[in-house]
Amino acid sequence: MAESKVSGPGSGSGSGSRLALVLVGVLLVLLVVLLVAAGLVAWRLVAQESGDVRAPAASPSGTPGTATAPPASVAPAPVPDGAWQPVTSAKDRMTYDVPPDWEPGPDTLAGFESPAGEVTALMHGVASYGDDWCDDNWHTLVGFVTPGSISDKGSIEATAMHWAKAAAQDDGGSGNPTGSLGEQRTVKVDGGRKAATAVTATVTPLSQKCPVPSIEVTVVSVPAPSGEALFVVVADRGAEGSNPDAALAKVIASLRPAR
Repeated sequence: MAESKVSGPGSGSGSGSRLALVLVGVLLVLLVVLLVAAGLVAWRLVAQESGDVRAPAASPSGTPGTATAPPASVAPAPVPDGAWQPVTSAKDRMTYDVPPDWEPGPDTLAGFESPAGEVTALMHGVASYGDDWCDDNWHTLVGFVTPGSISDKGSIEATAMHWAKAAAQDDGGSGNPTGSLGEQRTVKVDGGRKAATAVTATVTPLSQKCPVPSIEVTVVSVPAPSGEALFVVVADRGAEGSNPDAALAKVIASLRPAR
């Protein structure tokens, strides 16, 4: 199966914008290097079945650790709310719903790497929206982060800022995106039956090749069969075609154990 790629919200494939974002098909089993179009950094993919990169042991090179094997698949959830599509992460045994014009990728990995070629942020069980709106870029990416992996910084606040700065970074990595962090809040999930904790970080992209006033990253800590699931929403705000807040809130509210 060939790789597919998608750039981060607001990045431009012809300029020094944010790091390239890629999606990896479930059948890939090798470490792949994908050279992206001019102006975007090469993406080093850790490609295996819906795995995730564990936090590496301290070392000068910062080489990512090996990924854990995925659990057995779970049965797909029934389609709720008419045309909204369920997306199930077998690894977390969690399901969420996305609008009909989103692209589900339940067996897909997506994330960012540093200019040095180290994977710094990776999610699985993803869905994306709005590719091709500007130089093959997307508006929104959502998915799960494995607790204790390189993508989890120990608290939802630190994780939100980590993802936000990765999304807003330019290709050279020389700039430091400015941002702010909101307060923790309680959100209802699973049809209002459970409470989860969420926080949102907001950053300004370093490049404006595609006009994006800001990027928001919301990290939600959700009760899950495994104890906790971390759900991440990366979305541009104020751009033409950005998802409305109500749609993003509805995606978060739909989080539930896979049944």
